[in-house]
Amino acid sequence: MAPSFRSVVSSLLPSEERLMSRLQNLSEKDVLSIVDEFVVGLPEFDAVIGLPGAEDLARSLASLRGVPAVLVTRDAESGWWSFDTEPTERTQHAVIVTEHFTDGLPELEAVVQASKLGYLVQWVACAVERTNEPGRSRLELQGLTILPAVQLADTPRGLVMERRFPQP
Repeated sequence: MAPSFRSVVSSLLPSEERLMSRLQNLSEKDVLSIVDEFVVGLPEFDAVIGLPGAEDLARSLASLRGVPAVLVTRDAESGWWSFDTEPTERTQHAVIVTEHFTDGLPELEAVVQASKLGYLVQWVACAVERTNEPGRSRLELQGLTILPAVQLADTPRGLVMERRFPQP
């Protein structure tokens, strides 16, 4: 489980502000630690779809697996995701990469949009999953598998490492 990244996150707790600041400024060492976790935990896929904020993670994972990285941005007019690349073949298997997984809505929207383009998204890989949020339930009901590098729980005293569920 991304031991060096886990140590970094642990040192930032219970502060959500410090965690968010670090997620927005991941070091190269953090990115490599997280991506190493993804490489081990994910089966074969044809493309990596990186959500905003997770571009470096998506590029690194794509590079290590030798597949294209597809970056998405939010279209200002429609509110939908805009993909910088369409699949070269229909039904390419893809993984969505995000840095901070909470309610799962951005990821679910990206899955829907990706499927319209011909991607089959089966996995969501995230640097940090907030286990008190409904994201995992929402996406698992759609048949997606979630792969977090670190799971955090919200408590009255702030964020803590998740202890209720086995860490992936």
